[in-house]
Amino acid sequence: MPKVVTRTRRVISFLGRVNDYAHRQFMSCLHDFRERGHRDLVLDFSLSEAAFPSAMIPLLAWVDGLRREDIGVTIRLPRDARLKRLFLNANWAHFLEPRRFPESEIAHERHLAAQRFVDSEQQQNLVNACMDVVIHTNVLARDVIAGLEWSINEITDNVLNHAQCAEGGIAQVSTFQEKVAFAVADSGQGILSSLREGHPELRTDEDAIGEAMKAGITRNPDAGQGNGLAGALRIVEMSHGRFEITSGVAHMETGTSPADGSPFSQSYRRSAHQSFRGTFVYVEVGLHAEFRLAEALGFGGKLHQPTDLIELSYETEAGDALVLEMRDQSTGFGSRLAGRRLRNLCENLLNAEPSKPLILDWSGVPLVSSSFADEFAGKLFAALGPLTFSARVRNQRMEAMVRGLVDKAIMQRVAQVTNGVSEHRRRPFPPGSRAAYGPEDG
Repeated sequence: MPKVVTRTRRVISFLGRVNDYAHRQFMSCLHDFRERGHRDLVLDFSLSEAAFPSAMIPLLAWVDGLRREDIGVTIRLPRDARLKRLFLNANWAHFLEPRRFPESEIAHERHLAAQRFVDSEQQQNLVNACMDVVIHTNVLARDVIAGLEWSINEITDNVLNHAQCAEGGIAQVSTFQEKVAFAVADSGQGILSSLREGHPELRTDEDAIGEAMKAGITRNPDAGQGNGLAGALRIVEMSHGRFEITSGVAHMETGTSPADGSPFSQSYRRSAHQSFRGTFVYVEVGLHAEFRLAEALGFGGKLHQPTDLIELSYETEAGDALVLEMRDQSTGFGSRLAGRRLRNLCENLLNAEPSKPLILDWSGVPLVSSSFADEFAGKLFAALGPLTFSARVRNQRMEAMVRGLVDKAIMQRVAQVTNGVSEHRRRPFPPGSRAAYGPEDG
């Protein structure tokens, strides 16, 4: 195995790709650093070529633990301009050296930068922010949306209930065309120490992870039912995703291979020098698999359908309609990107409750751009069709100018569709094509 992480006295340098393999080498270098009694650590990313949340999020948690030992940490940012921006925008630089690098306020369309949570309010805000990114980016089945929300909520909540870590946890979420990936890490007591409170017979990190993945296993029933990791694992399996967990010297991963779709599972014991202080969980949920969340969470043979974001945030109190307060949308109303994100949200809401209308409340929105109106309303009309759109989407409290722009965008889309049909009918069919014959010709 090539060395991708090296140490020279108090400097640990990352060469090439900062991935899980590099993180394991980092822990070995860190062990040597601490054994020699150094108090000031420099993390040098200047020659790094790429970096991934699956390595960076646990590294950030490690730095939390080092500060508890009064070890000072400074960093050298990557020389590569794109990777340097990623360190700044993803909040990696901030959590590595907070006095020097402020927290990033840049909102990315498809990703949520690394966030810290230390109490239930921050944890819930994090979950909401994660789901806000997801439902504005992809059009998904409701069970996928609810499964993602449940998994992120349970795994982050585990940190607060079991890690006993003053710094809380750190999480990051990224969305892709085929999957959503999230990473959660803490520098707390680890799974073995936590479960030993209720299961003193446990001896190894491997045994502790194995028990933690079973439904109903918890250190203390008052702190939770012990279904969080087990439920997340079942959601991953049913969505053909990926699940990884590391605590102490034990590592377990399972999922579906992206190469050939075959299932895989492996676990191994790391060297003592690579022991992870705390717990790290990395999850990929496939976005296009079909599964029933109630079955995934059917512990003890009982189906369980949890309350989800759509029910809590968008349904009316009577439960007979969905309401979207347009003024509360942080994306704005001036660009195609904003229009696309809101259209994705509306399609998710309509798909989640096929029998309910969607009320768009435009109060407090004085103006929208023509490009926004086309990308949002025009394309939503084209996607749903005139009958479904008119039956299910209801606009209310619209300013006259906003209504005019939205109506114009819809009419332009109608004209495009009509012209397209007309041109298609005028175009001669290829010789021998069955489409050349009318339905009455059989």
